[in-house]
Amino acid sequence: MKSFFLPFLLLILSFSSFAGGIKGIIKTSKGEPLPYAAVVVKGTNLGTMANAEGRYELALEKGKYEVIFQYLGFKALIKTIEIGADTQNLDVILEEQALNLNEVKIGSNSEDPAYTIMRRAIATARFHALQVQSYNARAYIKSTGVITNIPFLAEKALKKEGIEEGRPILNESVNEITFQQPNNYRQRVVSTRNSIDNSAPSPNAFVLASFYDPTVGDAVSPLSPKAFGYYKFEYEGSFREGDLEVNKIKVIPRSYGEGVFKGQIYIIENTWAIHSLNLQTTVQSFDVDIKQVSSLVQDVWMPTNVQIRFGGSMMGFSGEFKYVVSLNYKNLKINPSFKAPPTVVDEKFEKPANDLSKKDLRSKKLSDLAAQQKEVSTKQMRKLMKEYEKQEKRERKAQKEDINVVRNDSIVVDSMAHRRTDTYWNELRTIPLTEIETKSYKHSDSIRIVKEIKIKADSTKAKRDSSKVDFLSLLTGRSFRLSKKWTLDYQGPLHPQNATYNTVDGYVLESNFNFKKQLNRDNSVYIKPLVRYAFGREVVSGTVTTGWTGRRRGISLSGGRYVSQFNANNPINANANTTATLFFENNFMKIYEKDFGRLSFYYARLADVFSLNGFVEYGQRYELENLENARSWIRWNQFAFSPNAPFNQEYANRSTASALYYRFEPHRALTLDLSLTWRPGQQYRIYNGRKRYLNNKNPSVVLHYVKGIPNVGSSVSDFDFLELTLRQDVKTGVRSELHYSVSAGAFLNNRNPYFMDYKHFAGNQTFVQFGDAFSTFRGLPYYMYSTSQRFFEAHIINESRRLLLTRIPLIRLAGLKENLMVHYLATPTIPQYMEIGYGLDGLIPSFPFFRVEGVAVFENYKYYRTIFRVGTTLKFGR
Repeated sequence: MKSFFLPFLLLILSFSSFAGGIKGIIKTSKGEPLPYAAVVVKGTNLGTMANAEGRYELALEKGKYEVIFQYLGFKALIKTIEIGADTQNLDVILEEQALNLNEVKIGSNSEDPAYTIMRRAIATARFHALQVQSYNARAYIKSTGVITNIPFLAEKALKKEGIEEGRPILNESVNEITFQQPNNYRQRVVSTRNSIDNSAPSPNAFVLASFYDPTVGDAVSPLSPKAFGYYKFEYEGSFREGDLEVNKIKVIPRSYGEGVFKGQIYIIENTWAIHSLNLQTTVQSFDVDIKQVSSLVQDVWMPTNVQIRFGGSMMGFSGEFKYVVSLNYKNLKINPSFKAPPTVVDEKFEKPANDLSKKDLRSKKLSDLAAQQKEVSTKQMRKLMKEYEKQEKRERKAQKEDINVVRNDSIVVDSMAHRRTDTYWNELRTIPLTEIETKSYKHSDSIRIVKEIKIKADSTKAKRDSSKVDFLSLLTGRSFRLSKKWTLDYQGPLHPQNATYNTVDGYVLESNFNFKKQLNRDNSVYIKPLVRYAFGREVVSGTVTTGWTGRRRGISLSGGRYVSQFNANNPINANANTTATLFFENNFMKIYEKDFGRLSFYYARLADVFSLNGFVEYGQRYELENLENARSWIRWNQFAFSPNAPFNQEYANRSTASALYYRFEPHRALTLDLSLTWRPGQQYRIYNGRKRYLNNKNPSVVLHYVKGIPNVGSSVSDFDFLELTLRQDVKTGVRSELHYSVSAGAFLNNRNPYFMDYKHFAGNQTFVQFGDAFSTFRGLPYYMYSTSQRFFEAHIINESRRLLLTRIPLIRLAGLKENLMVHYLATPTIPQYMEIGYGLDGLIPSFPFFRVEGVAVFENYKYYRTIFRVGTTLKFGR
């Protein structure tokens, strides 16, 4: 179950009643310490873990106890002790676990016994995931990390924060939780302590999941219903632990890399529960090791010892980070339907005495069926669990519970969490600190004192210097805290996005401001002035936008004079156009000027499945022409600037003057633009009362309507445009997805649309590919096939971690991903435009967003040309 691995799981226990306890070191027979070995008091919720040196401490009341010492791969040892007034020293030696190998028949018709064990374990996975109805629990979490390499440019800045190569980074936290099926968690952070505020890789993707679930941290669990498609299994033997027989199974991925595990999983015979595991995977160039040891808590096997290690490098940083979690459960309640599990047999070798009828499945409770059936096949067990979950969902729906809530978390940080004293920690800490960890805290305390002194000095200096002007900030930008509720974000004229060049304006500088007032947690108001100066035209222009933003809704009013691309979605950003213009004499961006006023609104997730947004705009539009002295820095014989007017095939075909480029007279236009998005089956998580929507597995439908309204305020624009879009992301395998977007639309009325009102497409004519990788053409001219009639557009991209080159393990482990893509367009002026491409993501190590593509272009069913693009999944500029 998902709660099995939560790191935030602690109920505060009062240690004032403890009179003594035990402490010591846990070693192997060779005298080597066993780091993070588990120590569990049988029949209680008490337990702890050893530290990295194998040392442990456990406070206990007076009395007699059976203490179990466990370590993966070693025999569990049970010691009977009697606690008095003092703490006893108890050193422990664990012996390596010897495995018994049952007779295995090897031959063409034989099957490794691991498969029959795993079939039964997979069939009962949901049983174990749903077995615990509720519990309280406690957890002590400790993370240690060491950065082994820091890029030279970041070394000095990080040293001021106390982060150096080879210096340990330590974090401890104590937490408490109450869990209730199916997905409700109330958590409280009781205490937390950091030697450094660091940004180590988060283990939550693995800690917050269960290996009984189909996926763990986006990797396929060995107990997933689809596990046999991703893994092979080998039986490595078994061992006895008391009355139990535990099977050791080797997990072998069919192709190792991101999204799959390798290692060992230990399965208990007959119950088919997880006893322990030692698995590895890789995530974005990090190697991840996961170790877990479970203990019996009220007849349920629950993880009490979890270890996670990250090691690797990204963007020049490299290091290793370790996380250990000591879990203790209290008030655990078992779901009554899961108290008496049926015996599960493998139908490949034997059949159950009786078969389950569909009537029994749908009408009887799981507990009654278990008592009636006695034994079931793995197939029947899966059906049983599916029917149980269907019945449970119907009951929740009848009680008006929201079944689209995947998880409901409430997390509160105690007001004293960051103020606990060393004495408090020494009493509460369940895993002793090592000598190196103690030194890390002392070093961080020294740095913290120095930083506090510096902050006070800087604060005093800031008050003295508040009247001085920071010249650099005036040029580039800065954020200001004006008061408790008011802030100002300022971008100066030399901000990278605000200094550009185009053939109409020449050099352009902009400055923009955002005055924002935070009304409360969810609501704010703002006013955003923008000033623009075009040196070539010697024109000052600008806009002002004001509005209100709520939790999932907002409204704004804007107006002024500004330049706009004919395609309002800005197919080429100003920075890319600057480079293309100055260096390659290609002025792809085509712009016009308008005086306008606009009222906009949005309402996100209406009833959780609908989003509505739109605007009404009234404006006067003016044509602009190139400057006479416009020129690039480099003159190319094969290139020349084109007019600041789009070339459009549809316009050229019907122009009586046989004009090559679109021209227009100044005019006024009133436009209404509305979009409605429907996301059926939308699921979400709730975090402290706020909804966080998950990626929707179902298709999303978008209905887009635009109306040019004539005869209002001298508006001459007259058209009606309707478009329907279907989008979906389909998971096709481990780290593999199929993305598709299909759109069709038409002008129901095209009496008088201007070119900026046409339907435009996301084209590209530069070597660099910007924007949304899933719905952008790679080589389509920006405006050539824009239409005022009808169109059909489709984009299909398949991302795969194992296709051609990625079948080679070294390439796959380097994090490369292969893409196959098809982009299609049909309009009246081009019956068929198609791009078929192949791409590689992650060619540069530690930069997974970098992409290289090769694309073949076809026009009217004939091969036209091949183009190459350097792309990115990030978006830059405007």
